[in-house]
Amino acid sequence: MSHSRDPRLDTEENRARMPRPDDLAAALAILTAAPLRRIDPRSPACGRATLFFPVVGFCIGSILLGLNWLIGTSLPQWMTAAVLVGVWEVLSKGETLRAWRRVGDWGVDDPPASLAGAAVMAAVALTKISGLAVQGGARPAALLFAPMLARWSMVVLATGARDAGSPARKFNPAVTFREFALTSVVTLTATLTLGEAFGVLLVVAVAALTLALRLLSHRWAGGVSWRLLQAGAASVETFVVVLCSWLVKCS
Repeated sequence: MSHSRDPRLDTEENRARMPRPDDLAAALAILTAAPLRRIDPRSPACGRATLFFPVVGFCIGSILLGLNWLIGTSLPQWMTAAVLVGVWEVLSKGETLRAWRRVGDWGVDDPPASLAGAAVMAAVALTKISGLAVQGGARPAALLFAPMLARWSMVVLATGARDAGSPARKFNPAVTFREFALTSVVTLTATLTLGEAFGVLLVVAVAALTLALRLLSHRWAGGVSWRLLQAGAASVETFVVVLCSWLVKCS
């Protein structure tokens, strides 16, 4: 006689198990264009993978920083910024940008595109390009920190959140306080160590924005979905780019 497995056991194992390399591979599969087997965002495997979300974001930022070093002085500012944003979207499969293809219906992960969604996508891309086109130290800081802080915000938004498609249940019960705490320690340590006083400002600003997004997602959508998490990441990335650009202009 066969017995079905209690799904709660998966969550208990997730809390007890130490991070492993296959969790990093799962994070790469779900957040980047790496040719790896994609996992379900609502699965316990994705819950464990969220521990590596900021690490993946930092890797994306490091690649962009290296590319900026290679082409930053050989191309006009606007062209360099456009290339960087294009590579940025390729590295992440363009999913954070395409999450805005339809404004609303946040409980649906793959809705048809709308005119308003296309306008938001264009506005996000152009805002990032214009922010990165500013001369000075804004671009390296934005490239390095924006992807990492955006992936951290996804974990914060998902921790204990209800499912927008079915508000009676959690989006992913495997994303617990452990994931929130560990990713916060990693993200804050990296940002404050590398950014110093500037890093403190970034962390405070992104934390405030993420809190606002969490409150709004539950008020307007009844919870979160994978597409809403991606749209939140796109919002944080754009916000960090604009903030870095503004700080350079004001300095």
